[in-house]
Amino acid sequence: MEFDMNKFNSRLKALMKSHDMSENDLAKKIGVSNVTICRYLNKERIPHVDIVVKIANYFHVSIEYLFGLTKDRTIVLDSGNDDVELHACVKSLFSLRPNYHFTESQMALIKRILLANKDFILSTY
Repeated sequence: MEFDMNKFNSRLKALMKSHDMSENDLAKKIGVSNVTICRYLNKERIPHVDIVVKIANYFHVSIEYLFGLTKDRTIVLDSGNDDVELHACVKSLFSLRPNYHFTESQMALIKRILLANKDFILSTY
């Protein structure tokens, strides 16, 4: 499957609705501004990886589910350690299946995520 911003948008909205949660509520729970959540919901911005991890952990769903890469909501165990969460995300990316090749849109998504997280990534080295 390919990343689909519409799926991310609709899944995030559905999760928020099922938890009777406003943009402001979610923002407080994951430590961002409500404007940031609004931009995700209006498809104006793709969230940084660390924010996706927080959203996934809060709603107990997989990152892949949020991004529309799978219908499976399987939870990655929350260790409380962002480095472990990021490692789990990258590990799942490389364990898709042997000889798997990303589509152009998946590569574009990966590039956008990396560029959006450039400062975070570079600060760890």
